[in-house]
Amino acid sequence: MPKDTAILIFRILSGIATTCMVSSPSLLMYQIHKQKHVGVASVFPLAALLANSHVWMMYGYLEGMWFPVFSCFLYGECCAVVFLSIYTYYCADKGYVIRTLSVFLTTLGLLTIYAVVGGLGYTSQTTKSVSTIIGIFADCAGISLYGAPMEKLFQVLKHKTAVFINVHMVYAGIANNIVWLTYGVLITNWFIIFINVLFITVNTFTMCLYVKYDPKTHPLQDGWDHEGDEQQISVTIEMAPHLEAKASIKSLTSLPSPEYACMSSPLGELRGASKA
Repeated sequence: MPKDTAILIFRILSGIATTCMVSSPSLLMYQIHKQKHVGVASVFPLAALLANSHVWMMYGYLEGMWFPVFSCFLYGECCAVVFLSIYTYYCADKGYVIRTLSVFLTTLGLLTIYAVVGGLGYTSQTTKSVSTIIGIFADCAGISLYGAPMEKLFQVLKHKTAVFINVHMVYAGIANNIVWLTYGVLITNWFIIFINVLFITVNTFTMCLYVKYDPKTHPLQDGWDHEGDEQQISVTIEMAPHLEAKASIKSLTSLPSPEYACMSSPLGELRGASKA
């Protein structure tokens, strides 16, 4: 098979894989909409999807890689906005979500300003050098995308259940990574090669945990999220003796002194006897 034909095939496959990957949270969003609450789902993977899609879209624009990089990640950014809107609507702690998104959006805003200013030549850099820097940040954004579920992997190891893992996104990620790794090798793009090798490693580890702690055989125990309350209660009980001690000290200090007591005057008794 000629190399150009192979590149074309894997370019198409990469576009399809990326579309499936960025669309995979739609199953979770449907479940959240149906249950009217977010459950154990985290906002970090969705925010990381937004960041990853936006930075790779800018990289594709600067490199002239209109398909699959620019177009597919533009679609991914639109999906991330919809997913985050649904998550924020049903999330109980909206303040936490807003603070998290503020950090991501501020970072993306600064990178976008740099890409625009640098691309127009105001930083005395070539478009190639600007795209190289954006490519580095694209890999960092990709790491944040697959590093975000690591927050839940700690929960998996702690509670011995894989209910925290969004397995549909992991499936889509593995297929996406394999195709993109092959495409990166064919076009010799080290940004694509490096990040997808890392992704395959992380996804493989995640799948091993999911198989070991399958939610069907390892369900989440009741009261898993009340550990903090129990600790607070224990502290309150521990403080009670100190309060009792303070009360007892106060009561002792209010007792009359055993050394000094009021006595009646003997002159008063003599006056009473003389009157009688």
